[in-house]
Amino acid sequence: MTTAPEALRTFATFDGHGGKVSKRVEVLEHEPPVSADGRYDGLVAVRGEHPLGALDERPADESVALARGVASIGWVDRTTLRDWYRPDRIVVTGIEARRSGLEPGTFADTRTRGRVRIDGLEAHLATDGRPAFRALAGPAAAPVVDLPLPTDQVVRLVVVTAAESGSGVEVVTTPTAPFLAPGEYPVYGADVPGLPPRPATGRVRVTASVLLDGELHRLHQVDERAATMWIERDGRVVPIAANEVGPDLVRYTASPS
Repeated sequence: MTTAPEALRTFATFDGHGGKVSKRVEVLEHEPPVSADGRYDGLVAVRGEHPLGALDERPADESVALARGVASIGWVDRTTLRDWYRPDRIVVTGIEARRSGLEPGTFADTRTRGRVRIDGLEAHLATDGRPAFRALAGPAAAPVVDLPLPTDQVVRLVVVTAAESGSGVEVVTTPTAPFLAPGEYPVYGADVPGLPPRPATGRVRVTASVLLDGELHRLHQVDERAATMWIERDGRVVPIAANEVGPDLVRYTASPS
């Protein structure tokens, strides 16, 4: 069984053991074997921590024994997978790229503004205190600053590059979460919409808290692939499902770094 290139690895949450246990797994690119009884029909290969509750579960590394917590591989019903993190890659011919208006660059597909050019895959904290991408307008050769693009409006990120074959373009799309992980980020305080982008005016350290059951819990980490947020609760750092937290429940604070 093989996995996709690092940037294209696919993950999902598997509801195993009759739906009693949920685990985050990597979905592998592998065709199921053919069997006379059809037991592999419609199944997909996954990798995760044992015990998965998957068919034909075995260690991912055949040199180790199958034990609790060991990385294992097995077959599961696709319908038991949810909350997919599924990047995609396609190669478009030069003719089709021109017809579709595809050109190299980094973009965000949005719910409200269509496809928007952005200056990179990393968001920052906008002046209104919301996470946002730095949006650009105008021609690629001479872009100007557009209004900030809030991350909660973005459906997926799109990177278009020249194809390695030299003909056409490669388009890679990845899911994105609306949250900004704690850390250091640039500040573009000199940007003016309609004018060319200006260098960052500094950096800030961003901290965040999640509002749950009327209490704020410090946010430590966001793992988009795992669809998980790590928060501080009762003196411990614990994981929670990211899809259960709306972007309006996260509070951000910025201080000079």
